[in-house]
Amino acid sequence: MKKALLISESTVYKDGNGKIVARGGGEVYMHNLAKLLLKLGVEPTVFGIKEFGEQNSEKYIDGILYKRCEVRSRKSFSLFKYLFAGIRESKKYDFVFMNQFVPHLILPFIKRKKKIAIIHDVYKEEGLGFWINQYGFFTGFIGWLVEKFKLFFDKKYSDVIITVSEESKRKIISALGSKIARKIIVSPSIVYKRDDLIGTKKENFILFIGRFVDYKHPEHVLHVLKKLKSFEGKFKAVFVAPRIVKKTLRFFEKTMKDLGIGNGDVFILQNCGNDDVAKLIAKAKLLVHPSCVEGQGIIMLEALSLGTPIIAYNLPAYEGMLLDGENCELVKKDDFGKLADSALKILNNYSKYQDNCYISLEEFSEEKALEILKGIIE
Repeated sequence: MKKALLISESTVYKDGNGKIVARGGGEVYMHNLAKLLLKLGVEPTVFGIKEFGEQNSEKYIDGILYKRCEVRSRKSFSLFKYLFAGIRESKKYDFVFMNQFVPHLILPFIKRKKKIAIIHDVYKEEGLGFWINQYGFFTGFIGWLVEKFKLFFDKKYSDVIITVSEESKRKIISALGSKIARKIIVSPSIVYKRDDLIGTKKENFILFIGRFVDYKHPEHVLHVLKKLKSFEGKFKAVFVAPRIVKKTLRFFEKTMKDLGIGNGDVFILQNCGNDDVAKLIAKAKLLVHPSCVEGQGIIMLEALSLGTPIIAYNLPAYEGMLLDGENCELVKKDDFGKLADSALKILNNYSKYQDNCYISLEEFSEEKALEILKGIIE
């Protein structure tokens, strides 16, 4: 039986209550990729970082072995311990998949394996200012520099580059040149149906799921809430935020105060199990996704699969996934006033938008993903 190593700093894990927790779409993508490999008769191991106590050094989740290297901080030199451990670990495997960011730096040191680099999105076009604005000068500069090295190593040392959308493919070609196109395979995130949650009664709250970082604009959801409360006073907003940047939270709290929104109307949840997140999506009236940079957005596929319409900024990555005026409303980037207006537009014709949630999901099926992955490993 052939074996595959999936190297990804952040990974899904089981919390103290046995619930599977993911801190982002990339972790879900890697977990689903490992499940697909199992179906194709390849034994997967996911190798990540042990960031906090609830994560075991070794544990099986959905039949997939998760191994973790303890790292004091991603900003410390102990991160190199993880990278060296990844190189050593790779010797036992036929295929090595490397998720989005830091793992790509070990590409030159992995010999005689099929090496697959996974790139969800490229931030090169946003420039150094984007990195510094999001993460501060030191961390932002390091991130910008790491991406430069990562892209260089992807071009020179990877056998295949998997990305999640045609827009991400365009960005990779823009960064690395047209010849790289022969290496790139588009394999979008997949969505698993939750028949047990279909038809869940909707409640009067809007939902945001994502990190509290500037470019995801959680504060724009507050403008939507303000508009909806003028329409129906009982509306609330729920934020599922696996990671929170303090600067973004401070601006979020200031926006709450400026808009006169009380703490009783806003709920911020962290470390929710995947099943709990799915139940929230099923109950939510709308998913609000005001991100200005996105590779694909797996959470929006999950929303559509559970009959929850979406309002979002109109990004090229959503082409073929979100159908403007049918299962969502897309507005010009950063226009949070129109974003709020679009929420009312959906609520005034809710059954139409809800009925159309399912019409674009066939392209994101497990069957299609298996076909693509089979071509890569064979």
